[in-house]
Amino acid sequence: MNPSPPIVAFQGEHGAYSEQAVRRHFGPDVTTLPCRTFSAIIDALQAGRTAYGMLPVENSLAGMVVPAYDLLVDYDLHVQAEVILRVEHCLMAPPGTALADVRRARSHPQALMQCETSLRRLGLEPVEYYDTAGAARDLAAQPEPGTAAIAAALAAETYGLDILVHGLEDEDFNYTRFFVLGTSYPARQDPSKTSIILTTRHVPGALYEALGELARRGINMTKIESRPRRNRPWHYLFYVDFEGHEEDEEIQAALLGILRHASFLKVLGSYPAGRPE
Repeated sequence: MNPSPPIVAFQGEHGAYSEQAVRRHFGPDVTTLPCRTFSAIIDALQAGRTAYGMLPVENSLAGMVVPAYDLLVDYDLHVQAEVILRVEHCLMAPPGTALADVRRARSHPQALMQCETSLRRLGLEPVEYYDTAGAARDLAAQPEPGTAAIAAALAAETYGLDILVHGLEDEDFNYTRFFVLGTSYPARQDPSKTSIILTTRHVPGALYEALGELARRGINMTKIESRPRRNRPWHYLFYVDFEGHEEDEEIQAALLGILRHASFLKVLGSYPAGRPE
């Protein structure tokens, strides 16, 4: 008997980019649970209402998703995988709408910002909305003459809208990186990446010495970001990704070395490295 597909939580309405990432990773038969906030994803995981959560953590244009990284500090969850999704913004409208009839486009402020040049070229007024997929859903429910939405192609498919323009974004290199979160440790798949959070003591060279544990062992660091510690002014959390699995001997040695220089260390998990598609 084949196991039933998992339930996966994501932030946004049905048709959101996060749901598109869920379907790409888990397949088209997956059951999805839309959540209003990132915190609601965590609540659903901890309550057992969902097996996994899809959390956006970084965009190639906008940088780190700060609220998502803050949650990773507070909760004991494990990264199962990473998904790197190409963001393609689509201009969509109710069936029968011609592009020449469109006067305004509504979407999330970040999507509007990423399409600013294209909207100006088309002579469309940007209208801010709380969510990309929400803009598509509400437009399908209550069509407004001259109004279109900017969202993922999945939103057009979900709500029965026609896509008037594909690839509305100004920059081609627009990718969002997601973490698949769960409560258990994933089975190993190589090539692997490991993500950690650390803080260092407030002494000269502390961060240099901590990260030197990776360099001395030839471990390739692929990302570092810093965030202020909410409970200690002028102290910082460092989010670090590097190649390799925490079961590897050199990774274990590096983590022990980092711990000697750090005042706090949390391993978010080792997981199969994603590829942009």
